[in-house]
Amino acid sequence: MCQNLTRLKKLGVFLTAALILSCVAFYNGYPLVYPDTGGYIGLQDNLIRSLFYNLFIFPSLWFKSLWPVVFLQSLIIAHLLQLVLRVVFKTTSLFFYLLIITLLCALTNLPWFTGFIMPDIFTGTMILSLYLLIFCTDHLSLGEKIYLFLLTVLSATVHLTHIPLAVGVIAISWFFRMFIKNKEFLPMPRLLISCCAISLAFILIIANNYRLYGAFTMSRGGYAFLLSMLICDGPAVNYLEESCPSKRYKLCDYIDELPSQPDQFLWSVESPFRKVGWISGYRIEGNEIIKETIIRFPFLIIKNSLLNTIRQLPMINNWYGICSYIKFPYPTEIIRDYYPSDFHAYATSRQSLNSLSLNFFNRLHRTVICFSLLLAPFMFIIFLKYRQYLPSLLLISIACAYVISSFITGTLNPHNRYGSRIIWLLPFFSMASLMHVIDNWKEYLRTRIDNSVHTSGIRK
Repeated sequence: MCQNLTRLKKLGVFLTAALILSCVAFYNGYPLVYPDTGGYIGLQDNLIRSLFYNLFIFPSLWFKSLWPVVFLQSLIIAHLLQLVLRVVFKTTSLFFYLLIITLLCALTNLPWFTGFIMPDIFTGTMILSLYLLIFCTDHLSLGEKIYLFLLTVLSATVHLTHIPLAVGVIAISWFFRMFIKNKEFLPMPRLLISCCAISLAFILIIANNYRLYGAFTMSRGGYAFLLSMLICDGPAVNYLEESCPSKRYKLCDYIDELPSQPDQFLWSVESPFRKVGWISGYRIEGNEIIKETIIRFPFLIIKNSLLNTIRQLPMINNWYGICSYIKFPYPTEIIRDYYPSDFHAYATSRQSLNSLSLNFFNRLHRTVICFSLLLAPFMFIIFLKYRQYLPSLLLISIACAYVISSFITGTLNPHNRYGSRIIWLLPFFSMASLMHVIDNWKEYLRTRIDNSVHTSGIRK
């Protein structure tokens, strides 16, 4: 009887946490959307996006509402954070768990992504699930390992930047494994399960693109993002100026009209890219320009990529497009067609009315990030001092993943959205670390006294 009550209590707390994580969508009056949201609704073939987030939200069509997507994303995050707190920080207190969830929702942008109908919430999800599979397998049950394996596969497939990000995280973990090979006091990274998960995700993406286009490719239209950066940063323009007299690419006719911003090159109706065939119609020439530019200006491209990485690092504001799209066909017309019973709520939401007012929240968010940047290294030193290696490795994993993500997205198109989708992991680490120390302060104090006595004895 007591066990059943305990289980019911845990379930109630877990569901409460999921509802708290949905708070921004409740405040908005509807799930947050983005123009790309329209491309993820229904099983649409898409040249530049992954079909697997379409599959993830497809059951919402049965409910004729996007709200189930918000609840499901919140449930996934609620469970994953509970798992990290238990395994990494040894925190099983339901009070501390709910407190951390509440603080994350009040002070960070986490609920802005759980309530966002985009695959961005799965970037942080993949980083945490990969970390648990690599460093914490000895602390997980068989069912938890299977669940994390499947969650990693899902997270890696829903956005095309996630595969290279995962590969980078696994590569750094492998180097770490080589470094600590003969150091038994550090946890040994276990890479097999995570490698299998990412390999399966890669195979699924390649197989789906072969099914759609008859070509083994990660993205048939992904070249456009790299082309836009090479043009806007200059190397591709330099190549066109050199080669146009002999090659006569279609873009040669518009060389003086090429924009300096990637978004203008890709999406503006006046862009020369639209005039030469856009994403689907310029693939052959576009890929050739990319290839020849890389061969001709490799060091300039590397330099620009590093500069764009540095530019991407501080881009964490919630200015990633949370504004009204009620007058735009995407996603407005798609929501009207697929979720007619939802349309009134969408049209009268704070986002559609442009009344979310993110100025105060962004100031608060930056303050919390700055505080976390100061607190996290301090907690890292404490964990190392007391040989608490799992939390220390979590912070290293978050930092490495953030830098790798900044390099990938900075190379393709620096954007606030890409930094924002990961940065909530830093305050989560800081809050969880602080709660862990508060919850275990007697043990830390006892360890310090024992060490002092032991050191005194050695000196005598």
